[in-house]
Amino acid sequence: MGGLELVNAVGGSDLGIELDLNVLSQSLEGDEIEYEPEVWPGMKIKFEPESPVVLVFRTGKYNIAGASSISDLYTENEKFVDEIKNLGINNVKTEFEVRNLVFLHRYEKEIDLDEMAIALGLEDTEYEPEQFPGLLYNSPHSQGTFLMFRNGKIILTGAKKQDLAEDAFSDLFDLLDSLFE
Repeated sequence: MGGLELVNAVGGSDLGIELDLNVLSQSLEGDEIEYEPEVWPGMKIKFEPESPVVLVFRTGKYNIAGASSISDLYTENEKFVDEIKNLGINNVKTEFEVRNLVFLHRYEKEIDLDEMAIALGLEDTEYEPEQFPGLLYNSPHSQGTFLMFRNGKIILTGAKKQDLAEDAFSDLFDLLDSLFE
């Protein structure tokens, strides 16, 4: 589907072991490593300035966010797991999963959000223009939540596969076409 852009890929796993984040934060090498337990219970790692961020918790669970592609997400995971193993921690699980893909697309026309909220059903939408200029739409027919703006910009969050996101946008655009013709 032309115009569909993946803007954020998020994934994660559970190493299956508890971690001493204080020791880990001093042992890992990266561009940016932050561990301030009095502020936030996790550790933040960026191996390179433009790389995705790895968020690691004492329980061994971790998330990777900010990847611009699914392959970048898996590459960052391999880098993180390799770094953990290089520290001598070898008994880790490596079942990594994609958890959330965020896509951006543009509808070619301006969208009347007041009309959309009614047409899509008040039970499936949230629109409070005095609070936020976008309309949230939880389509009962697709995975994820759409965030629509008057200028035609639409974000889909919560997808786990690109082909499902493409189908969801296609269905939404067909619906928009039928409502605004």
